Amino acid sequence: MDWSSVLGSALIGAVAGGVVGLLGRVLKLGKNVSVALVTVAALSSSMGWRAYQQRRPVDYDSMVETLIANESSGGLDRYLRQWALATKDHPEIRQWFEVTPTMNRQERQQQSIQLAQAGLRRLSDRVLIQRAEALSLIVDLADEKDCAAFGRGNVTDAGLNRIFSLMDDETLGRISVIAASALAAELRQSPLSRQAMTSDVAQAFVEISIRVGNQDTQRLANNLQRMNTLADEEACWTTRILYKQIATLRGRNQDALALALVSN
Repeated sequence: MDWSSVLGSALIGAVAGGVVGLLGRVLKLGKNVSVALVTVAALSSSMGWRAYQQRRPVDYDSMVETLIANESSGGLDRYLRQWALATKDHPEIRQWFEVTPTMNRQERQQQSIQLAQAGLRRLSDRVLIQRAEALSLIVDLADEKDCAAFGRGNVTDAGLNRIFSLMDDETLGRISVIAASALAAELRQSPLSRQAMTSDVAQAFVEISIRVGNQDTQRLANNLQRMNTLADEEACWTTRILYKQIATLRGRNQDALALALVSN
């Protein structure tokens, strides 16, 4: 198995994800309107690690060289090339490999997901907004089936490859930079980690409810609480409207929801 498949889970999990559950609290907006905010989770084993059982350590230089040398035109491979280049701007990532020389591929994959996910909360509002905009683009480009799977948090490596194949190199480059930055931020433990404030998130959803109207607000709220049981068409609608609204908000409300997407 090549490195594109092996590293997919750890790397994409830092950037992409799905509507996988409630934030942990239900926001009360207006007259008895409950809107559930969702969080973005790592894709875990869905990216190919499940089939990779070798337990040899992995070297940073060989990993990067292998990814960059892969000339495949597939969307996931193009992304991984960009990510490998982006890691060169973060000495923390190389140092992590150097101080953990015996860590096998499975262990590094698991830690990469955890570190990158946590590191997202250390990124600036500007970067998190860029991430939300990228997620909105991803679900817009995806077909209904892949969009629904993305929203449920169980999109496959093949699905992501199809989506990424529709994206230009510049956009994939921005996504890869965010992923590498999140991993590096967590490794160096700086800047300070942040959490979204419930009051800020509630205010942001007031604006969303005004934008989409009471009927779609209630539809969105209901759907977010049962994503895994929805038909693909309805799950995709829910995913697209959520990310579109977050991507097009402005000011404090957008900042709050972009952070909420990566908050526990």
